[in-house]
Amino acid sequence: MKTRMIDICKTMIYPFMAAICLVMLLAGGCRKDEPPPSQPYQELFWATNKGSQMPVLMTGNKESAFIVLFIHGGPGSSMIAETGIYTLDPAENLSDNYLLAMWDQRYAGYSINPDPIDWSTVNVEQYAEDCARVTDQLKARFPGKKIIVCGHSWGGAVLTKFVSNPAYQNNYDGWVVADGMVNGYDLANAWLSYSRRRCNDLIAGGNTQYIDTLAYLNTVTFDQAVLDKKTHTRVQNIAYSLAIPGEKPIDPEDLKRWSQLEQSIFPDIADQNRKDQNGASQANLDLATNQVYFINSSASYGNIRKPGFIVWGVNDFVVPADVGYPFTAKLGSLGIAFEFKLYPDCWHTPMISNRDQYFDDIKRYIDSL
Repeated sequence: MKTRMIDICKTMIYPFMAAICLVMLLAGGCRKDEPPPSQPYQELFWATNKGSQMPVLMTGNKESAFIVLFIHGGPGSSMIAETGIYTLDPAENLSDNYLLAMWDQRYAGYSINPDPIDWSTVNVEQYAEDCARVTDQLKARFPGKKIIVCGHSWGGAVLTKFVSNPAYQNNYDGWVVADGMVNGYDLANAWLSYSRRRCNDLIAGGNTQYIDTLAYLNTVTFDQAVLDKKTHTRVQNIAYSLAIPGEKPIDPEDLKRWSQLEQSIFPDIADQNRKDQNGASQANLDLATNQVYFINSSASYGNIRKPGFIVWGVNDFVVPADVGYPFTAKLGSLGIAFEFKLYPDCWHTPMISNRDQYFDDIKRYIDSL
């Protein structure tokens, strides 16, 4: 059982987590009182809710009328560790234009959490409530600024629960989903659709070794893909094995610069080791293996009152675009304003593989509000 759970965890946590792990390990750093010169403004505050203390790093253009609050993936990643992606590239970046809020969720990143685990708080509804408490603090600290929430991967599940809750409609002014797990119930079915499509394409190209795989996939019902853990794990593994090659690798120099920025914020190695403390890995494993498939937010989509922007990589196999299609169809049927854009040569991380296009689209969307 232990081996199986480890295998599930390895396949569930999306590939970008590997980059974050490398960031944690790379050497280098800056003094805490000497942030990199490209950071004109940087402030760290803590949001506290139901026993967890969650850090929020503010950086970027403090004069902007907009705050972009990022909701990281995983479960169990760290938005603070990803800060350099949005701030350190020599080209124009989001921090030049907006004030950015990099929030580490409970049981993730640098957050401080109850030990032992308070299991009553390990669920997507609680994470959405945490997001509301973070936005409460942002509104109090920066009155008058509009708040855009931006969720990637697992962050899409948190974002969707947040923006579709009627109690939180005054806590945000717009939303962006990037390859987000907006509805967990659709995820296993998306892997099934993606795998069938890839098998058909490969077989049409002469790769007959995939005929048996396709035959198995054609026996799997959508209910089995969601409700039977053994089946959805097998379907997920097939989807990952059929991934289209070619995703842009992360430049090692970028990793080093991101690590230096992160260590300038949390230079104490004890802080960096916090990610493995207080049951974080167990909490995220439970979210990844026992809960994500059963998150169904579709009944509450009608509560969304603000326009959104949705982007997806066509080649994403971690959260395939097949998750986005029913999401956008439902939003359209409800008359909710949104834009849906597919990136043909993109996988799971548009902020890396299609960085300039992604940032330009976010800026265009925000400027339209």
